[in-house]
Amino acid sequence: MAIQLNKGIVLQEVDGQAILVGTGRKAAYWRINGTALLMLKRLLDGDTATEVVESIAQTHDIDRLRVKADIDQLVAALVEARLIRADSSD
Repeated sequence: MAIQLNKGIVLQEVDGQAILVGTGRKAAYWRINGTALLMLKRLLDGDTATEVVESIAQTHDIDRLRVKADIDQLVAALVEARLIRADSSD
């Protein structure tokens, strides 16, 4: 899954969390927690969803299916909010 921030979107880290802010007529504002920030940054850096799932599942001793579902939910929500665009190939 390749993702990119949409044009006009700013990602700002604040105290281990992040704020995504959109500009223009359909401005959006999202705050995400540290785990979601880790997922998002890794995906933005080009890691595959599978690589992110494996890393987080091993590091935090969490079920892989749960991590995958969380990533899918995060990406879907950010796409719906028009903050990112995603290529679902992974």
